[in-house]
Amino acid sequence: MELNKICQNCNSFFQDIKELDIDFGVCLMDSAFEPFMDEVVENADFSCCRELYLKKRFDGAREVCENYEEIEVVDISDDEDINPYIHSEKMKHQNVDEVIKYFYDADNTIVNNAISTISMYVHIGNEKAYKGLIDYYVSLGPAESLEDVYLRLKIVDILTSKESEKNTIKAYVNELARTPSNNTTRQLYTEILKRLSRCPSEMVQEPLMDLLEKKKFSYKIKNRIMEAARIRKADENWYK
Repeated sequence: MELNKICQNCNSFFQDIKELDIDFGVCLMDSAFEPFMDEVVENADFSCCRELYLKKRFDGAREVCENYEEIEVVDISDDEDINPYIHSEKMKHQNVDEVIKYFYDADNTIVNNAISTISMYVHIGNEKAYKGLIDYYVSLGPAESLEDVYLRLKIVDILTSKESEKNTIKAYVNELARTPSNNTTRQLYTEILKRLSRCPSEMVQEPLMDLLEKKKFSYKIKNRIMEAARIRKADENWYK
């Protein structure tokens, strides 16, 4: 169904949850709201910047600008249960700080349980869950034991849905930079390089070239990294 081209039907139009009975809201593309974006989207209200909201709000029925992007309308039939959809939407915006804090617990069982729990939120599109998992992953030291390897493989598996995100690629390359290649970490290296080889070449070439300039690898691993970056042997003159 094609909607009328008005601001209210744009993805960037956002209303305070307490004012859904009126047609006024603001455009989240307005840079003035950038410092408050996370809190506004998470709670669906503008309590953190009320005065700014009142100053900037406008009638959603006004004509659209060139940045208009039509909202996605979810078609739910009369006999369809809407509760799963509502539950999914709640999970997308749910605060997951209480789960993320357990990533840093001294008990590995608690850490693994927390990561298993956060996976549901990452897969459903909760951006805070994704950021929290990435931040934790990047904070880890080099993998030294099989337990370290299995934990990282679990994280990498969760990140499947975010594989082509810049921060995911950065985290994968960081793993290759910090963790030595040996018999213990072979499985982790294989999985990381497989994931990177599936990413767009324009996103992985530069970080992998930088990695090869900064860290020495065996001939075999170097070639596998070049394959993941889609670098031909004829183009390896830059690598010394």
